[in-house]
Amino acid sequence: MDIEQLNKTPHNQICDLARDRFIEVYNQKFGEGGEVFFEEQKALFNEELLNGSFKGYLEKAPALNIHDAFMNLAINGLSLEKGTTTLCYLMGYSNYDKNTRQTTYTAKITYTGYGEILLRQRAGQILRCDNPVVVYNCDDFRFGERDGHKFVDYVKTYPRPANSVIVACYVKIILPDNSYDYFVLDREGVDRLREYSVKFCGKANALYGGNYVGNDGRTYFKDIDTGFLISKTCKHAFKTYSKLSVGLGGMLQADVDNQPQQKQQEAFGASQAETQKNGVKAKVDDDSPF
Repeated sequence: MDIEQLNKTPHNQICDLARDRFIEVYNQKFGEGGEVFFEEQKALFNEELLNGSFKGYLEKAPALNIHDAFMNLAINGLSLEKGTTTLCYLMGYSNYDKNTRQTTYTAKITYTGYGEILLRQRAGQILRCDNPVVVYNCDDFRFGERDGHKFVDYVKTYPRPANSVIVACYVKIILPDNSYDYFVLDREGVDRLREYSVKFCGKANALYGGNYVGNDGRTYFKDIDTGFLISKTCKHAFKTYSKLSVGLGGMLQADVDNQPQQKQQEAFGASQAETQKNGVKAKVDDDSPF
């Protein structure tokens, strides 16, 4: 690839410049379908570049960085197609260097918890994950360790009382030897994430819920959004697992929390409405996990 030519190429034409290599890499890894996949991802990628919620950051990123992000789609084969659950999306980042007093911008294909599940399946680390379960204070729920293994005991209360509040969310992970692992995101974990959101984003994401004052001047409580909670659970479910390499131009959403400089860009964060509107998603059948 001619770097000089790449640097002179407008961002929305970089996909065409990478076409042959993109198709070659995809077909080498997945057998066939590279041309169709290229055309699909080119349209979705350019839409995010020109009109997505990270447009302001992406337009300042170097051409080589945009190229690497697009090629990462060929490497991992996860689509930017919109649907019911988000697998990955094109995200812009900024980093301010106190020494040089300069800000640099990068573009990354960021893989959400849902996308990470598929990548870990391909890597042979897990077989699958069951659907996450949201737990309320009216349910019979215990979790911990028993004989050196994690366990979850859960019995749903039905019908659920109207004043019930969420206390946790858990996901069951089936490992290659058919044994089980669990990840539980309880209220303490949610509160830690909320504090992180406040520290690095200036205020907590509204989807965390909490107390608020109504138009009548009275104080009310709004529980955490269940879809948001499930997303957070999936995102952090593999934090104790071995590092998963996603290649140049990509990163895991779970790693975003380790980059405090991205205070405006908390995953599923500063603009949830924009993420739902413009975020890249993929279709999932009713029988599929998530």
